[in-house]
Order: sequence, then structure tokens, then C-alpha cells
Amino acid sequence: MHFAIPDTVEFTNSGGSVFVGFNVHINGTYHCSVRYRQLLCLHEQLKRELEQPHSLPPFPPKKLLPLSQGQLDERRLMLEKYLQTAASQDPRVASSDLFKGFLLSAQLESSKETSAPVTLDVHLMSGQKISLEVITSDPSDEVLENLSQKLHLAPEFVKFFSLFLIRKDDDGSGEITVIKKLENYESPYISLKSLPGLHRVVLRKNFWDLSVETMLAEDRVALNLLYTQAIWEVERGWILTTKDVRNKLSSLQSRGEKREYLEVAKGLKYYGFVQFGECWCDYPHKGTRVLIAAGNKELNFRVRLQSPDASSSSSSSDSSESVSEGSFRVTRMRCWRITTLHADEVSEALDNCVSPGPRLELSFEYLMAKDRLQWITVVSEQAILMSACLQAMVAELLAKKGSPSTPKAPNRPWSFMRRDGTFHRIRPVIRSVSSDAISEVSVRSQDSTVGRHDEGRSSIKRLSGRLSGMSLKGPNSPSTPANPFVENDAFDGIGDDDL
Repeated sequence: MHFAIPDTVEFTNSGGSVFVGFNVHINGTYHCSVRYRQLLCLHEQLKRELEQPHSLPPFPPKKLLPLSQGQLDERRLMLEKYLQTAASQDPRVASSDLFKGFLLSAQLESSKETSAPVTLDVHLMSGQKISLEVITSDPSDEVLENLSQKLHLAPEFVKFFSLFLIRKDDDGSGEITVIKKLENYESPYISLKSLPGLHRVVLRKNFWDLSVETMLAEDRVALNLLYTQAIWEVERGWILTTKDVRNKLSSLQSRGEKREYLEVAKGLKYYGFVQFGECWCDYPHKGTRVLIAAGNKELNFRVRLQSPDASSSSSSSDSSESVSEGSFRVTRMRCWRITTLHADEVSEALDNCVSPGPRLELSFEYLMAKDRLQWITVVSEQAILMSACLQAMVAELLAKKGSPSTPKAPNRPWSFMRRDGTFHRIRPVIRSVSSDAISEVSVRSQDSTVGRHDEGRSSIKRLSGRLSGMSLKGPNSPSTPANPFVENDAFDGIGDDDL
């Protein structure tokens, strides 16, 4: 998760008193507005739930007197750092039902939605619309289970698919942008409703190991989902084809030969990749335009370079550009981080191609050679999604190596503190997707006021000694991060055979 608290908002309670709320953004989009004491209550409950509460970062201290604007800004930044550090420092926090349930409850309260039946439209990659009857407070996993039952997707295959938010540009281009994967701490209905413009909830596959498709192809519904997504990506140019291959795919599609279509598609460039919109990076030089795709355990860069012998009088910009392709392997990324830059901040990566307004940077430290680490910075509105893709690929790599799974915090009842200081009790509900599937946990709220605030309570694989004395930051390193680094547990060194 990537947390940001860019600003605050003022609320007035029923008695006319004014209080400050902090606007919490998660993974690049607005999620909720919460008070300081709501987060303090969450912190106190996390301390009781975790067996080693010292793993939590210190919580910003209380103040006896009203805060000045400078003190309020300081508290805002400290709360942002607390949330980011708590979610990344101890994996049990981000995976706990307490933490996810708090975020889901806060989203419901901030949206001013009541928990009621509604209709949510979910689209398949073929464009087909599936209308679901859901509850406004249903988290993503419950909506996904609802959808899978309606599609008759085998329960053991549900975990290989996820719900995503996508945006269709309204400038006439029909360009599609993947915004984010919908997580279990949010309601797809509320998240969709809160976004301006034309957005959709879509079902997409959510795995990187293409060998999984052999198993999925045995299920009729799963096969159809893979097939329609492949057609969609070929038609939009996300999967590269030649004219002959395109004709072959069209022939297979017309005959309804889905398995054969997928076998051909799997051999094409960028099959199984997530494509991102055009962005900017500082490699191989500052202000380089680049197209990035994530997949096959790498970030693939297609860099647009200015041809040195291009005529300055050329009337076509394409004639003066060439495209160079390269890949950055996930296993050679030492760590990475996300940074939010505002209009008054100068980016070393983009000092000659600045756009107005805040923007996001993804910076990763890459092992370029045996003894050389280098920072690469990418500026993109999809930087957080890129980071999420990196984390997912690393998690899949570690799972294949047999790394132990993240331990879960105890599954106990807890309370959500509302803005007005009252509580409602949350009780965990265990539900099994199938008899042989992993049991999943969701939370449902029982709306009962119980009182006021005073009642509520791998290690990283390191390089050998030749890099032991090197700094984590090189000469091209970005400034001190506001958010913690994401350490890569799948980081590996370069051996002689690699060179």
C-alpha cells in the first residue's frame, strides 16, 4: 500500500464545533477522511493485537493546545509517515483484518453511504457487463466471489483473477488506463463512485507465471476469461503482432479455437504484461520519453531516442526518433520507493519536461554490474501501479522458492471509532470459498454504540562482500525519501555467468 495525506478538511459536528479531518489517499486515489483520534484508536488496538507491538512505529503525540497551521502540517506529515511505515514495516499489519476493516469502515463513513443493497456493474475484458446485487460496504473479495458465482467460475480458480479500476479517456481516443487493483480494504462500489470521469470495474487475470494458464485452460469459464482478455490486448496493441500473425489469430478467433488462439498469443511479445501510458525517466538521460510494460519478472522500457543525424527541418517528429528497448529484471532491483512531487519542487529527473500539478515518481536502485548500483527514476501517474506490479512479481517469485507466508495477527473482535467518538463493534467472520480452498476472512460490522474513546482499546538476500561497503544510494540517488523504501526480498547478485 502507498499512503499519502496531501491535505486536510474541516468538519462541523452537531454541536457546532469545528474539527480537522485528514484526507487519506491509498495507492493514488482518495480513500477516506479521518480524525487524529480515530487513527490513535487504531494504533492502540493494533498494539493489543500484535504479539510484538514494538514493531509499530511511534504514533504522533497529542497536543494540549490548539494546533497552529505549521503544527497541523507537521502532524499531517507524521500521520502519513506512520500509516506508510506501519503498513510496510510489519506485514502482519497490512494483512490484518483490524487494519483492513478500519480502512473499509472509514471509507464507508467518509462516503456518507449507508450499508444498503445496490447494483454494481462489472465488465469483462470482452466488454460484456455483469450486473451484481451487492451491499455498499461489501469489500472487493466479497464482490469478486459474488461475480465468480454468477459466472460459474470454479472456486479454486477465483484467486487467479481480481477486480481492477480502469479509466477510458473522453478525448475521443478511446485510450484505456489501468488505475489500480481493487483491494480488500475498499468497497468497489464506493471507490468507483468517488472517481470523476468515465471509470469501470473490470475483471482481469492477476498472476505473472504463465504456466498457471495450462491449469486454468481446463476450466471452461477461466478459459473464456483468458481468451477474451488476450483478444482485447491484441486489438489495442498491448500485445505486439505482425500482419501474418494477426491474420492467423483472426482465423482462429472466427473458428472459435480458443486454446489454439492462446497458444499463439503466448508466444508474442508482451503477452502477460501490464502496459502503462507514456511517461518520463532519467535513463539513459534526463527527460527521456519511455513506454513501460511489467511482466516476465521485469520492467520493459521502450525508450524514444532522438536520432543524432536527424534533420532539424524535418516535418515529421517520427522521422527524427528511434526506439531502443531494454529490460530491468526484478531480481536485480535492490529496493524502490514512491515519491509525490508538487509543482514547487524541482525534479532532477525531469528538469526540462515539467508538467503542472503534483506527480508521482517511482525510483528503483538497480544492480547494473557486479559492483555498481544505480538509481533509475520514472515519472508517471501510474507509478504506484508499477510498484504494486513489482511487489506482486516478487511475492510470486518468493512463493515459488518456498518462502514462508506472512503470519497473520490474531483474529479478534475490535471496534471502529466514528468521527463523533462513538463506536461500532466489528466481529470477524470466517468463510470458506470451497472445501479445499484457503479460508478467507472478511469483516462485517454490527452497528452498536459501545462507548467513547476511553473505552476502546526474510530476510533480504544480500550481495557478497564486494558490495558490503557500498552505500544504498549512489550519485544519482534521489533525495531523502518521505516514505520508507520497499526492500526486495528476491534481490540477487550478478555472477560471472551473467556477464
